[in-house]
Amino acid sequence: MTRWILFIIIYLFLSFYGFQAIKTITKQSWVHYLFIGMVLLVIGNFIVQFTVSSEGRVLNPAKSYAFGFLLATMALFLVLTPILLGEDLIRSSKGLFDKLMTKNDLYIPSRRRFVSQIALGLAAIPFTSLLYGMYRGKYNFRVLNYTLTFDDLPDAFDGYRITQISDIHSGSFDNKEKINYAVNLINEQNSDLLLFTGDMVNNKASEMKPWMPIFSKLSAKDGMYSVLGNHDYGDYVSWN
Repeated sequence: MTRWILFIIIYLFLSFYGFQAIKTITKQSWVHYLFIGMVLLVIGNFIVQFTVSSEGRVLNPAKSYAFGFLLATMALFLVLTPILLGEDLIRSSKGLFDKLMTKNDLYIPSRRRFVSQIALGLAAIPFTSLLYGMYRGKYNFRVLNYTLTFDDLPDAFDGYRITQISDIHSGSFDNKEKINYAVNLINEQNSDLLLFTGDMVNNKASEMKPWMPIFSKLSAKDGMYSVLGNHDYGDYVSWN
């Protein structure tokens, strides 16, 4: 419980600077309320997904999105906060210096709009990148071709084609059409050997069940071989 409270305090502190940037750029109250609602929705959904759910820490699409939205907003705030915090130090220092030099009442200059605009512009880069990765990037399947040569390679292996796939994390999938495309893409390589190098699931073998009919279409001339990854051992789940 202590960790959750500390986490919420840190997140809300960072989001405060995000709100400051929004408030400096626009005076539209509906934008302010929209930002506050987004912050509360993201942190609230994350807490519910990882504390109320009977599955605990087992990742499913809902939890993956909750975690993804949290990371995206954290990236946004972590870029904004140092910039605006630095501006606060400069504003406070200037106000204090002017008071000491002029003996006038302490006056701290207001935030500069262009600083908040620059901060939001920079913060938007990791924010939008993470959102893209959540929705589209995870299905951006590509084939990378490498030619390996060895002086002592037996002639029988000349032109031998090995396809290696890894880190499927099937519990995060939510689009069967995209996974069908991936499996077809793998089969199109006409591999002699297919190697899978771990992390078929996030936490439990049951995550793979809905996708077994699709992945069962994989084939290679000399067979398919697999090893376990750290997520495949079930170390991230509290077993009874």
